[in-house]
Amino acid sequence: MNQIVLSVVEVVPREGSVAAVNGTKPPPANLHGVLGDWAVVGYGINICSIVFSAIVILTTIVLVFRNRSLIARPSMRISTSIAVCDMVYSVCQMFIFNNGYMEKLTEVRLRVMLWIMSGSSVAFVFLSSCMGIQLLLTVLTRNSHWAGIIQPYYEITSFFLAFLITHPYLYVFQAVMWIPSAQVFYLKDEIDTSRRNLWVIQWMWIFMGIVFLFFIAIFTYLKMSQVWREASATHGAPEKLDLLDTATLNALSEERKKYIRSVTLRVTCYPIIPIVTQTLLVVGNLLAAPPYWLFVLSNVLPSTQGTLNFIVYCLNPALDVYRKSLFTRLRGTRKKKVEKFDRLSDSESTRHLPSPSLPSSAYSAQKDDYTYV
Repeated sequence: MNQIVLSVVEVVPREGSVAAVNGTKPPPANLHGVLGDWAVVGYGINICSIVFSAIVILTTIVLVFRNRSLIARPSMRISTSIAVCDMVYSVCQMFIFNNGYMEKLTEVRLRVMLWIMSGSSVAFVFLSSCMGIQLLLTVLTRNSHWAGIIQPYYEITSFFLAFLITHPYLYVFQAVMWIPSAQVFYLKDEIDTSRRNLWVIQWMWIFMGIVFLFFIAIFTYLKMSQVWREASATHGAPEKLDLLDTATLNALSEERKKYIRSVTLRVTCYPIIPIVTQTLLVVGNLLAAPPYWLFVLSNVLPSTQGTLNFIVYCLNPALDVYRKSLFTRLRGTRKKKVEKFDRLSDSESTRHLPSPSLPSSAYSAQKDDYTYV
């Protein structure tokens, strides 16, 4: 989720507040302030993510109706599933950035929102990890057989495990509160218990996902670097997007090698997104009192997930044919419009001009009707 969650903060309580009981800490009086103008930035970024996520979902639905074989593409399904997570995530963030609204919520609603946000966040990391597993099996280890067996279960497994793992937010911790002065969730519980629960419920899984995806991205790049240098070592491309026969392998053209490199780099973008958007969030939640700049980035960077997923989705190799067809149509339409405009210009350039036999006063009377280009 996007918000820093506090379980223990070494801050002197405000005057008149309840002292610590049974090892718990009271909510801090002041921490780092609120998002302020950054909340406005967050609103804009989240609106973009919601719109782009909706475009990804609708585009996939339309394309699948036209070509059912796209359902077999893991990257297509994973991108669409990530778009669903991003949309849920961003909608919740719209409420989170409204500090006045959050402080009016009951504890039950705070727990539900915490669960939904954390579940969608962990599901996003799990889905991205599934893309990393696909790269591991098809590019790094060449175990395409196992990839074919497990890839139909990527999405349902990611969603089920993510919301199952994070559901203890609904009942663990002695209390869940919202701190308006810091714009964060506060989890009241014993210090050691709270730290353990937070790690097991959410941050351990996101941390392991980030580490896994980091190494997958590095090893995939190194593997494909070798492929680019040695065409004979090329056996295909991610997700069986390049099914090359023996003859082609022995005489791989430069154009084919460039395509394989392009495919791999584009698919490798999937593991990079969680590294960019989630790393600082994990760091911020591991610190007892994160600095303000880290607090802001922990809110803003995860808001970009929907937009980044849209960009990677547009670059998906499975959409190469449709993207080229779209560009061809756009260029063809523009070319037709230019040709039509040229013909109209030629035919209409003298339509309103006076006949040579007419006096000059006729030209003066009609000159206001002219269109000057």
